[in-house]
Amino acid sequence: MKWLIYGAFSSVLFALWGLFAKLSSFQNPIISNFILASGAFLTAVAVLLATNRRLIFSKFAIIAGFFGGIQSIIILLLLLKNQLILVMPFTSIAGIIFFLIVYFTERPSYNIKQKILAGTGMFFSLIGLFLIATGSVGFLNFFMQISIDVTYIFFGILIGVTAAISTYFAYRSTKFEKIDATTYVFWNLIASLVPAIIALLVFNPSAILQLFSLSSAGYYYPALGGICVSFGIFFMYKAFRKTTTKTKLQEAIIGILSNGELIALPFLSYFILGESVVQGYIGVAVVLIGLSLINYSEVIR
Repeated sequence: MKWLIYGAFSSVLFALWGLFAKLSSFQNPIISNFILASGAFLTAVAVLLATNRRLIFSKFAIIAGFFGGIQSIIILLLLLKNQLILVMPFTSIAGIIFFLIVYFTERPSYNIKQKILAGTGMFFSLIGLFLIATGSVGFLNFFMQISIDVTYIFFGILIGVTAAISTYFAYRSTKFEKIDATTYVFWNLIASLVPAIIALLVFNPSAILQLFSLSSAGYYYPALGGICVSFGIFFMYKAFRKTTTKTKLQEAIIGILSNGELIALPFLSYFILGESVVQGYIGVAVVLIGLSLINYSEVIR
């Protein structure tokens, strides 16, 4: 069950990243993203030096990091337009898309009971994540707002697809590359730092001067987010390394957890920010039911 523990750790760490990103929203998001990406990369370098690991090149980590960087740029653009809250619910499809990529490329076999249980579990997980994501505006209000502009759906799905592709190449690395998680994180975060630098130079070059005149919160919130991202990727990779079956259902659960930072976010928001949304807790319960069904479908015959 180490794979599940590592997957849960990654979900919590990515939720902390989301929380620190939220706390950084008072300033220019492009600056925050650059500090976050830099903090994540410097954390990876520090861990690599501390563990004295041999640095082996990873093309899959580079590809995963690149798509992760593209995802960050899209999120930045939506933040600048104040549209992110209407887009994020659709990003919850990332874990499902990841599993579909694995399914159609590797063709694992299932019996009828497994198909029904696993499919039902993924449906519940998707609905639960959607409930959490729409908690701040309300489920019905959310649908009333998105009916005005379908571009919200397009960008949300685009974020979900880039996240799924990034997760898929992390999984591919565990299958075909003989590297450890520390090395993977290093190459992944080098690749994701490049889009952050490009966004800073292209979209807001004047913000470079602002980097040296931020408040203390302007530095440490995104820096803490970067540390969480670095270790979140680390535990996601470790989780994929520890899977033990050929059905790829354990990988599906990891994909949902690592792209389901929303799962832990209601609790973190309550304990750290004092915010409480009942719909969020309901969504968490629905997600856990879904993950339990997927896990049970692993052993049913």
